[in-house]
Amino acid sequence: MSIDTIFILSQNGQILAHRIFKGLKRKDTLPEFYTQFVQFFRGTNADKEYPIIRIKDALYPFVTFSEFIIGAIVTEEIPVLQLFATLFLIQDVIKASFPNESSEILKQNLPQIVIMLDTLFDYGYPQITQRYILESIAKPTSLIQKIKEKIIGRQNFQKETVSVLENYIEGQEDMREYCQYRIPEIKGQEQVYFDVIEYLNCVFDKNGRILMEEINGEIKVDCNLSGLPELYVFLNQPNQFNDYSVHECLLQKIDTFEREQVLAFVPPSGTTTIFYYDIKGISIKVPFDFIPKLQFLSNQVKIELPFQNKSVRDKSYVVDELHVKLTVPTGLTLGKTEMVQGTLQELENAILWKIGKLEIDSSIRLVVTFTAREELLNIIQQGNFLVQLKFVVKTFSPSQTKIDKVEIRNGPKDLIKKARNIAKSGYYEIRLNQ
Repeated sequence: MSIDTIFILSQNGQILAHRIFKGLKRKDTLPEFYTQFVQFFRGTNADKEYPIIRIKDALYPFVTFSEFIIGAIVTEEIPVLQLFATLFLIQDVIKASFPNESSEILKQNLPQIVIMLDTLFDYGYPQITQRYILESIAKPTSLIQKIKEKIIGRQNFQKETVSVLENYIEGQEDMREYCQYRIPEIKGQEQVYFDVIEYLNCVFDKNGRILMEEINGEIKVDCNLSGLPELYVFLNQPNQFNDYSVHECLLQKIDTFEREQVLAFVPPSGTTTIFYYDIKGISIKVPFDFIPKLQFLSNQVKIELPFQNKSVRDKSYVVDELHVKLTVPTGLTLGKTEMVQGTLQELENAILWKIGKLEIDSSIRLVVTFTAREELLNIIQQGNFLVQLKFVVKTFSPSQTKIDKVEIRNGPKDLIKKARNIAKSGYYEIRLNQ
């Protein structure tokens, strides 16, 4: 997913920040964007899930909160949900960094905001960046920092800051002894658990062809060990990661991973995500078949949503928390429904099918019929029919990434250590007529 420009406006249309990553310089189009925003979105109850404005050949997805509008400019096919997840991340970082939200405060701290955006994006491509890192970059300059800049001079203050960072990187501050994310004195239950969680991001067209396919994964550790143990985590196939980022506890021995493909670290107390990764270019398999059907019949639209549980790599799985959202064009009225399992909730231009579990060797389906006035049918046929899935599959790894072994040094002799895999839907979409 790549964007052309990211921007932040005030609610009166003033440009507070923007970064152009590629393409044309479209800053001049932001007044037109703001005009359409005021005309179609402000003052309405249109808290639309994913508001987007089109101007010529570009799309302007955006989110709003308090005094701000955070938006992007895109000119290519993108996974909409993934893009909005990035916009919501920027929103959350600004909320956390500037509790007293105002345009003036944001303008006073514009350099930090721009650096934060540059950290999050690489030539328009969102990077796997932990939220707390973005917050540390965007955080306003403190009063103490401003006083120090005045007293010793900005240049000397910057040199002092660089010196502190160098000491930190070179390990002159003993992070093992003064670890900010561990409490060595607390007696633990001598247990450590790992979760390898993978999010499936897929978009399919009406013929089942893949438009976008990617796995975002994370490794979580729940550490209840006493003292300052060192953990060595061995993964079964670490070479398949296209991109990754790590928690700060891994920074001291990141060369161990790059050289030996082993995660070596002193674990934080409690539950922490220590490793994020992206995997692309592999065929994503799920433990069910789902081939929806769309039919136009006279003044009716019939949609069938069938599920069939199936095995993956000769093993069967229960699918938990299975929900289906069917979004249809404006102008359709829900009519007859046939449902074997679950509950149905009618939304604006959509229905939500809450299934629950899809048991092993089971099959279920939902058939819905919509009606429309004949004069609208041609327009409706050109509209967007979209199916989005939400599900969880425990003990399942779409990429087959697993923890082979965990070694614990400088830790208790008697302890419990376990690891499990969990697959979740990320942006899982099927476009029924595109």
